[in-house]
Amino acid sequence: MMQGNFIYINWEQVNNLVISYGITSADFVNGMPDVPQRIVLIDGKLEGNQVNGHTRFQTVTGQNSVREFLLSRTDSPKMWLDYHESDDLDLMMPSEIAELLYMAHMGTHYHLPLYSKLQNAYAYLGTNSGFVKVYYRKMETFEHILDISLKRHLRLLHSNRWMMFNRPFSVSDVPDEIIQKVQAAFSEGLVFAFDQAVERRRRYLIPLRLQEHPERQNWWRDRMDVYETTRQVGTLSYDVEKKHWGIDITDEAPFSENEMDL
Repeated sequence: MMQGNFIYINWEQVNNLVISYGITSADFVNGMPDVPQRIVLIDGKLEGNQVNGHTRFQTVTGQNSVREFLLSRTDSPKMWLDYHESDDLDLMMPSEIAELLYMAHMGTHYHLPLYSKLQNAYAYLGTNSGFVKVYYRKMETFEHILDISLKRHLRLLHSNRWMMFNRPFSVSDVPDEIIQKVQAAFSEGLVFAFDQAVERRRRYLIPLRLQEHPERQNWWRDRMDVYETTRQVGTLSYDVEKKHWGIDITDEAPFSENEMDL
């Protein structure tokens, strides 16, 4: 696991897949519109509170149990899909069960894991390296999760700077237009570098860094690897007095590509 106060996001737009680092389980749970009532565990290692007889997958049922599972610390990465009705799993074909086993084993999809039978909103794949892969049925959900995570990282930055004063620190929501602006660069691989932030006149300035070699992300071992393979393309700012987010782009190219597609 890398240490460092940063968020990394890479969005495979065609698959609605977000690969991230620095977005925690708590960010995910707090950003969901609703915690699922039922999830199926596909890795074969972690235990749920029931077993589905048809697929032989462990399941967790009940919203409180699901929330508790998602927030719990586990020895192996969590891999799960939500599903709608209790008997939805009984409709899964052998080939679809095989696809889920393949996904858990290989850490990637064979077919897009958003099934009409399950009506699942998410397919969630944790990894041993701390990266998380999530397939989203609705990308608006991720936008809310990102907002929650950005605010938490800013509070962490602030508390580390002002720990001795322990001042209360309220953070306003990140405006939609800023989320939309940065989202255009997610397909390139974007880092919100909170641990490189500076404070000037009660404004936090957080570098936005773009990944230069996406294929090297698998080799990241520490935060220096992250910063050596990225370049700054802008700055996210937060005015503490005005409670106002801002953004300053120094390289427009990554932020203007595909804007019409979003």
